[in-house]
Amino acid sequence: MSQLGADRFQAANRWLRLAAGVALGLLLAGNAFADEVYAPSAQITLPGGQVLTAFDISFDDAVLEAYFLADRTNAAVEVVDTRTNTLSAQLTGPFKGATGNNNTSGPDGVITVNHQEVWAGDGDSTVKVIDLLSQKTTHVISTGGAFRADELCWDPRDHLVLVANDAETPSPFVSFISTDTYTVVGKITMNGSGGTPNATNGIEQCQWSFRTGMFYINIPEVNGTGTDTAAGATLVISPETMSIVNTFSIPLSSCAGPQGMAIGPENQILLGCNDPNKSSPSTVIINEHSGAVIHVLAGEDGSDEVTYNHEGHYFLARSGGATPQQLGVVDAQNGHIDQSLADGLPNSTATPHGGNHSVAADPIMNQVYVPIASTSGATICSSVGGVDAQGCIAVLTVNHN
Repeated sequence: MSQLGADRFQAANRWLRLAAGVALGLLLAGNAFADEVYAPSAQITLPGGQVLTAFDISFDDAVLEAYFLADRTNAAVEVVDTRTNTLSAQLTGPFKGATGNNNTSGPDGVITVNHQEVWAGDGDSTVKVIDLLSQKTTHVISTGGAFRADELCWDPRDHLVLVANDAETPSPFVSFISTDTYTVVGKITMNGSGGTPNATNGIEQCQWSFRTGMFYINIPEVNGTGTDTAAGATLVISPETMSIVNTFSIPLSSCAGPQGMAIGPENQILLGCNDPNKSSPSTVIINEHSGAVIHVLAGEDGSDEVTYNHEGHYFLARSGGATPQQLGVVDAQNGHIDQSLADGLPNSTATPHGGNHSVAADPIMNQVYVPIASTSGATICSSVGGVDAQGCIAVLTVNHN
């Protein structure tokens, strides 16, 4: 585990490998990727009979060659070595775990900062910072709310982390945290005043774009009833002024409840649309400069987390809309839906099953990681040597036709 943060030379070497992989992906992006079919090839089972049932966001750090999962069941951030697909560590925070209330459970969002620290939101409105070398919690940063600090993203240029308190009442808010001082240096409350949207159903995933230098964040619903029956928005936020500089209204007819977000190639941002009312069964790719819809992806609703692998594909963890739950694979060049991989039983009110709503892609090994809940009804874990009733982290790789 000490290799995760200690060796600068290895980190530089991995950056070179990542750059080469991205360049190759851009060179080859096109018809070559139409022949790629992803399938389960391995799985990671937690040690000591630990069950994986409740989890939130996952994250891949290609420089560290490591995958991170916010595991609420075991109140830990799981760390997987993507070279060997073995569990490297369980970072225990301490986190609140699965409390039975989504708004007070944790860990929630998870990222790495400077390839040396894990930052993870928790159910008590704090962000925990864990040093990867010592595996110790070095900072506990309060965002000043009563409920969970949820999804977060990092701007390495301005040394800021943006994190959302999505469940706060009367209005949710975001906080800007300095990665130099580990203190909150700014805040925006989404209450409809001062140029902010009236966020009536929380705040979802954010990303920082290296192309524009801006934060982007999804607001599932603006001026609605809390049911995603009104149009949502994507906000453009300046790290320099820590203020909203643009608001992209997202068409309700194409995208109900924008949640997940992935920065794609060229000028693309994919929004994972939740569609809780099954009224707009599609998701969208938008232009990061104008917010205009570039592609409408029919049937790709119900996504929480989405990701891009820098080799031409988006991956959508469709735990809400698909029957059964599916992982969507989309060609970024033309918006073509290349594949839908079943990864669980229908997740409905009548027959609830654990939602396999998390996904992360590793561009170095071209591997996709999908945590499979023990209650999801999926048979993916056992198909590659695991135990379905225990749950696992499934590893998907390419089969070339």
